[in-house]
Amino acid sequence: MQNDMIHFSDFSPEQVNHLVITLQTKLEESYESLKKAQEKINALTHQVASLQKMLFGKKSERYVDDGTPLLPGLVLPEMPKPEPAQEINVGAHPRKKSEPHREAGWNGFPENLPREEVVLDLPEAAKKGLELIGYDVNERLVHRQEYIVKVIKRAKYSAPGQPDLGVVAAEPMPNVLAENSDRAHYDVSVPIHLIYDKFVNHLPFYRQSEDLKRHGIMISRGLMCDWAMTIAFQLKPIYFRLVELVMECQVIHADETPVRMLDKGKCKKCYIWVRRTGTGPPLTVFYFAQDRTQETAKQLMGNYLGTYVSDHYAGYNLLPGERAACWAHARRAFFEVQELNDPDRLEALGLIRQMYMNERLAVESAAKRDSETALTKARKGYRKMTEVLVKGYFSVCEKIVGRALPPSNPLVKAANYSLKQKEELSVFLKNPLVGIDNNPAENTIRPWALGRKNWLFVGNENGGEMAAVINSLVATCKDNQIDFEAWLTDILPKLGKTGMADIDTLLPHLWKTEQN
Repeated sequence: MQNDMIHFSDFSPEQVNHLVITLQTKLEESYESLKKAQEKINALTHQVASLQKMLFGKKSERYVDDGTPLLPGLVLPEMPKPEPAQEINVGAHPRKKSEPHREAGWNGFPENLPREEVVLDLPEAAKKGLELIGYDVNERLVHRQEYIVKVIKRAKYSAPGQPDLGVVAAEPMPNVLAENSDRAHYDVSVPIHLIYDKFVNHLPFYRQSEDLKRHGIMISRGLMCDWAMTIAFQLKPIYFRLVELVMECQVIHADETPVRMLDKGKCKKCYIWVRRTGTGPPLTVFYFAQDRTQETAKQLMGNYLGTYVSDHYAGYNLLPGERAACWAHARRAFFEVQELNDPDRLEALGLIRQMYMNERLAVESAAKRDSETALTKARKGYRKMTEVLVKGYFSVCEKIVGRALPPSNPLVKAANYSLKQKEELSVFLKNPLVGIDNNPAENTIRPWALGRKNWLFVGNENGGEMAAVINSLVATCKDNQIDFEAWLTDILPKLGKTGMADIDTLLPHLWKTEQN
């Protein structure tokens, strides 16, 4: 058998050197390919581990985001087809008899609902010489703890023997949602309660409509949407005043979350932006926009010269105000690293934990003093200790970046996330009015995320604006411990009678003071 082995003695020295260099180059290329493959494997392993923790981890650290942002905007349920009209004979030809529209509540309310009579009468002086000839009767649905039907009887009088004087009737009961109050079939408490259930309890209008139908009350989803649009329009003066007050605050929390809007049969990605006061009474305003661009950020925050707390979104970078970064986001980056026992990771998390402990001690210390400036003074003292922790934290981050780890490593990414915002993460140390994180904005915007699977999507741009206005008042009421339904019931009739100079008396946080 012929020997097929290659002997270096068969080649010249130049050929041997060339062969060695070629093999060395291929070996280095293979090593680089293997290194990249291993980095990709590590990244995918990290993703799998993160998903497993989201699905099967502790409840407090578990979430699943299917990427479908959903909002108040509803899928119209398929309505039953109307029954064919009956034919009746009129003279020499048949004519179809129209059936009453059962979706309209003015065709009557169920007999099993409680009735409450209200008699509207003329003043005694106006009744002299007149004879009662009957009543104009109108039924109006009212919501209290349960639905009842209020039977409103307007007294009608005529002068005996003087038909030319006509009929004199009592004034109708007012209704802020109806131009002709005498013909209104729904008390204002009904749309207020439906709006409360939608924006506070996250029950879409189509579900509420189906639920009412089971009780024999026919209120279409379209009518509910019209009511919501009308009330949102009436609330705009209060909303605009809230915007002014928020923008006057020294510290603002800002954030945004994606939502979907129906556009030409398809869902379009839009955004809800939030601004919330960082000092003083908690006031919140939402803004609906079809984009998440720097132009929108400038439109909302462009003239603001105070301090705003936000995440690392680049849209805020060129604003004139001072940006403070969020330590909750910095902690989250390290928390999600899968190398649980890495000493640098544990040290970074430990330092952040001590920072938050100092913040909590400052709050507890301020609670013992009944003073508006108590928290500011307490923070000044505790943040002197926090400053040492912050320096140690950034030293750990620099140490991690200096380790022989690829840039794609989650631990390096977490360290770089903080190092790129070193100045912004340190703002709270020199300004005791600034909080340590952006959790107030994230907590305020959370109901939009919680209700997505119920609300589905925004039907159009007007629907998004309507939802932003109403949710702004819902969030402000909640943060000021105000019952939104009671507040709206009280101020809605007053809106048309209150001038802009007195509009502050209707704001939720001042309304609470007024009631007390």
